[in-house]
Amino acid sequence: MVPNTLWKIFKNRRYRTLSCLIFTVFFICIVFHNSKLLVKLKNFFAGDVVDFTIAENVTGFSYAIVPNVVHYVHFDRTDLNFIQVVSIKAVYLNHKPEKILIHCNCYSLRGKYWDMVKNISILEVSFMKKPTHIFEKLLSSVYHSSDIARLEILMKYGGIFLDTDTYVIKSLNYYRKFEMTLGWPPAQNLGTQLLIAHKNARFLKLWYNSYRYYRRERWYYNAGELPTQFILEPMPYLVHRVPYDFGVHNLVHLLYGTHSDEWKNYHAIHLLVRHKNYLLPGDIVEEFNENNIKQYNKTFGDMARLVLYGSTDII
Repeated sequence: MVPNTLWKIFKNRRYRTLSCLIFTVFFICIVFHNSKLLVKLKNFFAGDVVDFTIAENVTGFSYAIVPNVVHYVHFDRTDLNFIQVVSIKAVYLNHKPEKILIHCNCYSLRGKYWDMVKNISILEVSFMKKPTHIFEKLLSSVYHSSDIARLEILMKYGGIFLDTDTYVIKSLNYYRKFEMTLGWPPAQNLGTQLLIAHKNARFLKLWYNSYRYYRRERWYYNAGELPTQFILEPMPYLVHRVPYDFGVHNLVHLLYGTHSDEWKNYHAIHLLVRHKNYLLPGDIVEEFNENNIKQYNKTFGDMARLVLYGSTDII
């Protein structure tokens, strides 16, 4: 009796072990033959999206995956200018981020324009060493240093990167559900003035690595031409493309050549202040400040007064 009983116990255990083994092998086969399931499991156990292989950037995720943090880069100066104040005020009031970081190769800022924004509780200065080289190649200007810095910042933190002359008009929260979002007008190169990205976005890494082919003499080659033509055009699925709504195309006439409410139709607009005097010569104001903006009767006057004084009215 005893040997038979022991045999039955052994037999049952053997079958249970065999069943578990078969199930495990079957499960592993399913996982490794179903890349979607594998990616989902990888992301689940990581507690974040670490693999965007199966991501699609048309409708995006069902929830926000990009941190609600705004990043600026500000190198080689310890003060701000008037346009930077307008940009900071606009994103603070119109988008309402959780935090605004000014990445600067300094530890603090000063001056009358810093005084206009320093009491914004979510605004911080974050020290960052200015990039001087990329893949052992010397960068030719502070603007190229900024191009590198924005990619490094987004790959480290994720969030919303703004040029300091970008004016945010509406909340950008809708775009936080995509792997990466940028302005990319038809038949043009991408715009770097507003970038919204998860830190693990595939395009960020490809874009950064494309600087192995850095051409220091070309102003927008590595920032716009190369990544558009050699990465995004062959693989447009890497980003959520915004043709016009980010205002990265030339809107200089709308801003400084007329008075119109059309600006309210955009989510953001690149103000082009460093370019307006040659793109639209003859404007009555060459450099804006807190005084001449009060009676500036073009579109940009309305935009600036709204975030500075709470009304578009001439003062």
